[in-house]
Amino acid sequence: MEDEQADAELFQELLSDVAAHATVVHMANGQEALDYLQQLNDDLSDDQPQSRPNLIVLDLNMPVMNGHTFLEHAKKDERLSDIPVLVLSTSDHADDVQRAYQAHASGYLVKPTSFQEYTEMLRLMTSYWGEVMRLPRGH
Repeated sequence: MEDEQADAELFQELLSDVAAHATVVHMANGQEALDYLQQLNDDLSDDQPQSRPNLIVLDLNMPVMNGHTFLEHAKKDERLSDIPVLVLSTSDHADDVQRAYQAHASGYLVKPTSFQEYTEMLRLMTSYWGEVMRLPRGH
């Protein structure tokens, strides 16, 4: 989830360079994402051929519902709580990091300032979450 369209496009472009197989669904704010995920779960319970995300990449600074609030709601919803949430933020503030982990974020990354660093971070992220980690069934 990313409210800045340019940042979302950059993320998708760089991610496609390191993980062409990855599918990205972009949401502009936390409320939109929460509604989408809850509807997706409702559709799955009706045996619709949909799939849940393997990983949620979350920005903290968004309008309507910020990332912290989204994380708190998602982790309290038993239908969503097992989806890993990786915070990707410009904030390196200790309070943001602490608050994210207290709300059960699966990881916290600070957005790099160079394209090269960003690409390498996404390569490592996709390798870790896509190849190394074992995810719950239904993903």
